Amino acid sequence: YSGKSGYSGYSGAVGAGGTIGNWGSFWSNVDQTATVNTATPVTVNNIDGNSTGVSYSSGSHINFANAGTYNFQFSLQLHNTGGGGSGDVVNIWLRKNGTDVPDTDTRVTVNTNNPYLVAAWNFVLQLSATDYLELIWLTNNANIVIEHEPAGTSPVTPAIPSAIITATQVMYTQSGYSGQS
Repeated sequence: YSGKSGYSGYSGAVGAGGTIGNWGSFWSNVDQTATVNTATPVTVNNIDGNSTGVSYSSGSHINFANAGTYNFQFSLQLHNTGGGGSGDVVNIWLRKNGTDVPDTDTRVTVNTNNPYLVAAWNFVLQLSATDYLELIWLTNNANIVIEHEPAGTSPVTPAIPSAIITATQVMYTQSGYSGQS
């Protein structure tokens, strides 16, 4: 051994830059109501056509075709339409494969003197292929709805969905291709 290093081998071309993660984007353009003190699934009726690996069915099931860690986000436009009635509370939580997920419930207050509230947060979950999630809500006042609004004309504004749900894969086991070495 002379202490000298040989030449390094040829490095291949740069790989494809990883893989494309699974994702889905969903929303609802209808008002949603609930029976007082009854757990009710939030529904969606639209999907971004470019969504891949995440879909919806039965109006409320967000389906995952591939295992992975996902960021599940939502926003709901809550509106206390007033007109009497007692209570001003809404609870929102997750269900996975039909079972409530522990420690995911949050309570918000939608007062009649401040009748609009946007509830928006996210969960990061490890999911298996074929799992589905549902967003569940419960209110103690029939006058609280998840409300959509059509596009405005004066001033011009886009429509407001009653619910928006997105799911994006944040960690995955696939790997991109590498060049030869």
